[in-house]
Amino acid sequence: MLSGSGGLDPYPHPTRGPLLLTGQGLASSNDACVPDAEGLDTVLWEQLPESVAFCAADGVCLYVNPALERGFGRPRGELLGRLLWDVFPESLKPQLQERFLRVAATGESAEFEWHFAPRERWFVKRLFRSHGRVYVISREITGEKKQEAILRGLYDETRRAQRHAAFLAQASEVLASSLEHDEILQRLTNLAVPPLADGCCVDVPMLDGRVRRVAMAHIRPEVVARTRVFHERHPLRLDDAAGIGKVLRTGVTEFVSELRPEHVSQLARDADHGLAMSELGVTAYISVPLMTRGQVLGALTLVNTTPGRRYTQADVRLAEDLARRAASSLDNGRLYTEAQEAVRARDSFLSVASHELNTPLTSLTLNVQALRKQLEPWHDSGVPGADSTTAKVVAVQRQLSRLSSLVRELLDVSRITAGRLRLEREDLDLAALTREMVPRFAEELARAGCALRLEASEPAPGHWDRLRVEQVLQNLLSNAIKYGRGRPIDVRVGADETRAWLSVTDEGVGIAPEAQHRLFQRFERLASERHYGGLGLGLWIVKQIVDAMDGRILVRSAPGKGSTFTVELPRPPRG
Repeated sequence: MLSGSGGLDPYPHPTRGPLLLTGQGLASSNDACVPDAEGLDTVLWEQLPESVAFCAADGVCLYVNPALERGFGRPRGELLGRLLWDVFPESLKPQLQERFLRVAATGESAEFEWHFAPRERWFVKRLFRSHGRVYVISREITGEKKQEAILRGLYDETRRAQRHAAFLAQASEVLASSLEHDEILQRLTNLAVPPLADGCCVDVPMLDGRVRRVAMAHIRPEVVARTRVFHERHPLRLDDAAGIGKVLRTGVTEFVSELRPEHVSQLARDADHGLAMSELGVTAYISVPLMTRGQVLGALTLVNTTPGRRYTQADVRLAEDLARRAASSLDNGRLYTEAQEAVRARDSFLSVASHELNTPLTSLTLNVQALRKQLEPWHDSGVPGADSTTAKVVAVQRQLSRLSSLVRELLDVSRITAGRLRLEREDLDLAALTREMVPRFAEELARAGCALRLEASEPAPGHWDRLRVEQVLQNLLSNAIKYGRGRPIDVRVGADETRAWLSVTDEGVGIAPEAQHRLFQRFERLASERHYGGLGLGLWIVKQIVDAMDGRILVRSAPGKGSTFTVELPRPPRG
């Protein structure tokens, strides 16, 4: 439209009120029509906020309403008598002229939208013919269009956020599925192609300054092979001025939404390198660091090789979020590997140490036993000082026995963790074995002031490893004596058709219910180390042995009311 200075300005106004078409043209709802020149009824048109023009069939303006005058900023006298499409901006002229002439010729109404790009305004143009004239009504819809754009942007942003959240959830599952470093990274690159990029790679820094590519994927396999050849000729370096090497060195994201020649020249080390880079066909890339604990573990790089595909800041944020998750997964994998290596080193040490300690202990125990036998005649004959010497030898023998027990526990730990716990099963009566073993604890029971009551009158036959069952009973009894000092201990053995059981009950300090699940863990000590010795391995070893024999161990205890440990072992069915 024409502005006050003679320029073009297409600014009609919003629609208000109904329009009624009468036999003489358009009229208001009360038919109050005031005839104007040449028989045109213009009262209603004068009041409308829309821009309105009446034209002859050849396009000459016969009437324009005040809204059109205001929009053009010029009096109607300067607009009447001109061709309609010459009044509006040049960008509208072709489509307006074409539609006008078609409506004038056929009588079929037309409606179309027009975007006035210089001012970011939108209009709806409606044309219809009546009584040989063509009516053109223009309504601005800029507000509606902007609202649509806002809603569309919100919808697109919501959809993008949903897609990103779904992708990150899937990535978390992939990253949690393994703790192996290279396997994690290869799965990550496969996941990123093609949802996030045409190609994806992960590179890690080496101590000697080189860069190792540990994973790579692309929508076209031949590009992967071509890229490998490229990096063999032009290896990545940590001192590169830009690109992956810089990201690995600085830990700062690098983002190029459109890779132009000036970017290639900045990345290239020489002309040959730049030419080879151009041949790879990369159009955009994002390279983000994989960082944890302030250390750069690697760089995740997303590349596009499809013309027209561009990255945005939203893509950068997604890549950085993915990199954080990947770095956390890699850190977990590294910590897991280090922990496994530490466990293997510990178990190896325990195995070697227990064997090395066992040899001199065995020799020392035999010598102390021989010395005690030599002292017996002196003790019987009343040689002065014999009693004191014998008591000291007995004390040494007792401490050697305790030390031997600790060494055996360490040896069992190394065997069990290495999967070398072997069972040698034989027919065995659990009741008879218990009756045989209990007297061996007479001295220890007497020293602790504990009376032992045994109920094992009925046979409890089964097919178990004798030495391991002895070890279970020994650990349970030693545990009861340690924590039930000065109080009685009850040992019961029984059996039915499918199982045999052994229970050891003390009246000692007891165990709180919330702590009982920790009883059978390695090196777990629920009582004060100051008052009770041991490595915290006895019950763990018992459980491992019972599990190996397909049995189970149960505990019933309460603070101050003692504890009852019950071992149940399956009996083979009768043939």
